[in-house]
Amino acid sequence: MLPEVAKTETKEGLEAFAKYWFSVLSYSYETGKIDAFESVEPESCAACQKVKEVIVNWHSDGRWLVGGKLTTPVADTNFVKDQGGKYKVAVQVHQEPLSYMRADGTTARTDPQAPDQGNLLVVAYENGAWSVAELGSIVG
Repeated sequence: MLPEVAKTETKEGLEAFAKYWFSVLSYSYETGKIDAFESVEPESCAACQKVKEVIVNWHSDGRWLVGGKLTTPVADTNFVKDQGGKYKVAVQVHQEPLSYMRADGTTARTDPQAPDQGNLLVVAYENGAWSVAELGSIVG
């Protein structure tokens, strides 16, 4: 559930929204249900579309995903709008190992535990709500 603070156009609200966004994505990995993710995922976000495709494909034809839970130890923004009126928020994302299961119950593959990833969400606040415009990786 979206925290109350995440409904505000404040630094704290943006950081809370970013963490919420990744929790919705995590739920989709774990359940295969993408309705909630689609409600916060912009069609213009190519990275988001790729993630959604993996989730949908591996939760079909009797297949499923195991693990992959996302947690966000850190979300941080300088809370300054760019020239396009959008904010950027850096999010540290930790993902548990993810296994791709075949319909017969065998494991197709397991992604090993990856190091935490730095992600950059580009977010707008319009009509009293946050919306993600773009998702990218922060490369060290």
